Amino acid sequence: MEFVELLRILQVVFGIGLVIFVHESGHFIAARMCGVRADVFSLGFGPRMFGFTRGGTLYQVAWLPLGGYVKMAGEFPDPSRTPASDELHAKSVGQRFFIYSGGVIMNVIFALVAFPLVLAAGVPVLRPVVAAPTPGTPAWHAGIPEGTEILGIDGEEIYDFFHIPNEVALSDGGPIQLTLRYPGSESLETLAITPIYSTDGGFKQIGVRPGVHPDHLIQVLPEGPAALAGIENGDTLTSIAGAPPEFTPLRQMGWAFAQGETVVVRVRRNGEDLEFPIAPTSVTAEQKLFGIEPMQNLIKDLRPSPWVERMGLVRGYRLIELNGQPIRRPADLGNALRTTGESGPLTVVLQPADSTLELKRVEYETRPDASEIAGIEAAVYLDYDPDSTLAHASNGRAAQESGLKSGDNILEVNSEAVQTWKDILTITRERAGRNEATEFTVERRIGSGEPSILAITVAPTPLVRHDYGFGIERANGIYQTHSFAGSIRAGTQASWRFLTDAWLTLQKMFMGEVSTENLGGIVAISTVSYDWASQGWAKLFFFLCMLSINLAFLNVLPIPVLDGGHLAFCIVEAVKGSPVSARTMGYSQVVGLVLILTLTIYVTYQDILRLLPTGP
Repeated sequence: MEFVELLRILQVVFGIGLVIFVHESGHFIAARMCGVRADVFSLGFGPRMFGFTRGGTLYQVAWLPLGGYVKMAGEFPDPSRTPASDELHAKSVGQRFFIYSGGVIMNVIFALVAFPLVLAAGVPVLRPVVAAPTPGTPAWHAGIPEGTEILGIDGEEIYDFFHIPNEVALSDGGPIQLTLRYPGSESLETLAITPIYSTDGGFKQIGVRPGVHPDHLIQVLPEGPAALAGIENGDTLTSIAGAPPEFTPLRQMGWAFAQGETVVVRVRRNGEDLEFPIAPTSVTAEQKLFGIEPMQNLIKDLRPSPWVERMGLVRGYRLIELNGQPIRRPADLGNALRTTGESGPLTVVLQPADSTLELKRVEYETRPDASEIAGIEAAVYLDYDPDSTLAHASNGRAAQESGLKSGDNILEVNSEAVQTWKDILTITRERAGRNEATEFTVERRIGSGEPSILAITVAPTPLVRHDYGFGIERANGIYQTHSFAGSIRAGTQASWRFLTDAWLTLQKMFMGEVSTENLGGIVAISTVSYDWASQGWAKLFFFLCMLSINLAFLNVLPIPVLDGGHLAFCIVEAVKGSPVSARTMGYSQVVGLVLILTLTIYVTYQDILRLLPTGP
């Protein structure tokens, strides 16, 4: 393990332990203020490492440094004797209420003190700049372009991208108001958009993802092809020679990387425009693949557009051909429009998804010009049909070299019948992992003739990647307050925001608007802590403030065993004039313990699932 990794792990252990220790110190201080003796005050759990006794209290450091605990005198009362004056249950209801709430109070105080200090120092953030929206989502339908900055949602300031999914998921039903700054503009715009529930995420979404730095600042891999060619960190990518000029620099970069050939990269450095030819290095991966993909020409969704109407595009149809060129993947749409010129009629061939014979041919007298093509691409969402087994043979890969053609319908894989693309993927991934040649039984139709059944054997081959040695920086930034009053105000607002978010999350889970699969336990907390610790102490303490607020919220819930359960019993005792019976207390503690253990197992299970690779 490298020293840097060890340091981050120690930061995580210190951070999580600090928040729990702060909570327990609240109970200890409250107990001492009320005259209750604390038998043990422990930093950490498990066997004692070292310690000392003072004032009747054993102060110790234990071997497991995640938090701590306070053992108060008389915490578990003996009904056969009267509690001593310095024992917990000798104190009034009000005093015990204060002692049980001491941890929550201290967690809130920690956040109220630490938040302003952290925000004054400056917290690394991922600026709320979005990538091109996911096709078919509300943001895509609203036409939000790549590079847009979301600065507010329903009046709440957004300064970090992670606020966006949180605010959207916890919003009320109906439209939300986005405050936006579009690329190249200094003015702010307001846009109403209605989130939709995503079964994949388990909460409401609008379909935005983190974008790159709006200035397209380049990040160079040391000793990589780009660095050897002369490109430097911080250069601004302006364009790539030969790429469609209407593409954004980021999309041009993706276009260039797909070529696998030498490209000329244009950058701006200190106000000077420079060009650098970059020849990629080819890296052969250990992973072996068959080179078979699903046919991605199903029209999943459309945005209103004059050209969509002229082309006769219909949701649920397959886009088979455009100007005589086959459409097999989303990129083929734009390529076909760009490579067939601007003169002559526009011809489109469509096919219903549930038919292999019926064709619909549309012809329009003119073709779109270069300025209109990008708009057509943005308005059409092409994807694969998960219930189909139509295949696309990747160019130059094993399946194509073995004779499989795009448009073949796979019937069997290694003599096993397949009904959906998931069936194909399950078998091929397993066999490719074992480097086993596989027989594909396919149905091939040429024109309107009868289909032929073919058996094609394909041996998986290694995946070759082309590395250019550069990318675009993330939209990193620093959020910082610039006055004492501003720091206090921002810190208080942040504390209140995370407290209300915790309450709204619980509400939404009961209402089914947020899936319980989003719950996270110690594994998730440790993972996020490690990631944020890598961004510096300020980022880690920002997360610890969030964690402290959430720990405070969790502990006021009226669940037996937790502080909130004790607080609830104090309220009952104050109302009825006597404590709840020992029998009721005992049963409730058992129920609370079972509930907490069940929840712990569930969230840990969800944590582990999130760490496992996806897909079959």
